[in-house]
Amino acid sequence: MGALVGGIGGRLAMLALRVTSESSLHGLKTDDGFIIGRFSGDSLFLLIFASVLGVLGGILYLAVRSWLPERHRAALAGVFGGVAGGALFIRPNGLDFTRLDPLPLAVAMFIALPAVYGVTMSLLVERLLREDSAWSKSRLWLLGLLPLVAIAAFGPLGVGVLGVMIGLWAIHRWSPETASLLCSATVVWIGRAIL
Repeated sequence: MGALVGGIGGRLAMLALRVTSESSLHGLKTDDGFIIGRFSGDSLFLLIFASVLGVLGGILYLAVRSWLPERHRAALAGVFGGVAGGALFIRPNGLDFTRLDPLPLAVAMFIALPAVYGVTMSLLVERLLREDSAWSKSRLWLLGLLPLVAIAAFGPLGVGVLGVMIGLWAIHRWSPETASLLCSATVVWIGRAIL
C-alpha cells in the first residue's frame, strides 16, 4: 500500500502541482530534495521509501489495532494517517507550500494521501487477518515484508528498527501472555488516550 498510495500517488500529486504551477518553478528543488519536472533515480528512492513507510505503518497498525473499536478501525486509521502524515509532510514555510499553486490543492493532497493509505492499509490488514482469507492460509503475505530489507539500507537506524521489530515479534511469539496484557482493558484505554 505504501508504494501504491505514497510512492505512485505522491508522484502523481507532485505532477498535478507541477502542471498547475508556473513553469518558472521547473528545475527547482522541492522541500524533500526532488527536482520539479524531472523523473530520476530519486523517484525510485521515493517509491522504496514509501514502501518502507507503508510496511512500518502496517506494523504499527497491527500493534495498536486491538485498541481501536472494530467497526471504526479503517476510519480511525485514515484520520490518524491524515493527521500524522499531514504533520509530517506539510511544511508551511517550504517551497512546496509557498510557491506551488494552488495551495489548497497541495495541502488537501498531502493530507488525503496518508489518509487514503490509512484506510486502505487497515482494510487490507483486516481482510488478511480473517480466518477464511486465502492469503492468511498461504505464505504469500511474506512478500509484503520485502521492503523491510530496504530498512537495513538506512544504516544503524534501519538495523536498530529491524532489531526492535524482530524482538517484539519474538516476545509475542514466545510469550502469549504479553499479547493478552496489551489487550487488557486498562492498556486499551491508555492506548486510546495516547492515540
